[in-house]
Amino acid sequence: MKVYLIPGLGYTHRLFEKLTFKSPKIEHLDWIEPKANEAISDYAARLSEGVQTQGESLCMIGHSFGGIIAQEIAKHKKIDSIVLISSIRSRNELPFFFKMANPLALHKLFSRNLAIKTVRYWGVNHGFETKEEQSLFREMVASHSDNYLQWALKTLSSWKGIQVPKSTRIYQIHGNRDKTFPLKLLNNPDKIVEKGSHIMVYKQAPLVEEILRSCLNLDF
Repeated sequence: MKVYLIPGLGYTHRLFEKLTFKSPKIEHLDWIEPKANEAISDYAARLSEGVQTQGESLCMIGHSFGGIIAQEIAKHKKIDSIVLISSIRSRNELPFFFKMANPLALHKLFSRNLAIKTVRYWGVNHGFETKEEQSLFREMVASHSDNYLQWALKTLSSWKGIQVPKSTRIYQIHGNRDKTFPLKLLNNPDKIVEKGSHIMVYKQAPLVEEILRSCLNLDF
């Protein structure tokens, strides 16, 4: 099995750095710069050009917005399984605040500098509790352009959901303390992680890795 890891909105592959499995069959799929007014399907098609397999089955592990993109990629690539970590399957699971970001044009206020300067105020509620974790966030978001950040928030806000092919297995892992995508909005996730925040893949990496190995039958 070939596995691709996709980080969440504003994050990079560093979010997965505490997962210990190392293998040439596990690769990172980092964000590319979106075109002006690019539709999510078109963006996913371009991003999927970086996905290479040689006859292996294909798995996408997507964190947060990365999980949404993984589902969109399934329209362009044959994906055997998708694992959603701290992510959503449908628009019904999207919190009201995010739904209103595009109609109210809130995405236009979202910038790299704003996120970096304000993380100390909102970060604790979304998993970035320590100075180390907030420093990690600043480093990750600093690598992105305002164009990407605003496109991503607008796209998340307007996402209608997607019916992935029936041949694609979706496995949803979520934390019961996720304040970004609250657990109460989700429809029967496959695995609930106790005390799991929105960045549990970093903060509780050994437990998340154990779940991943189990659900995907990974032996590396």
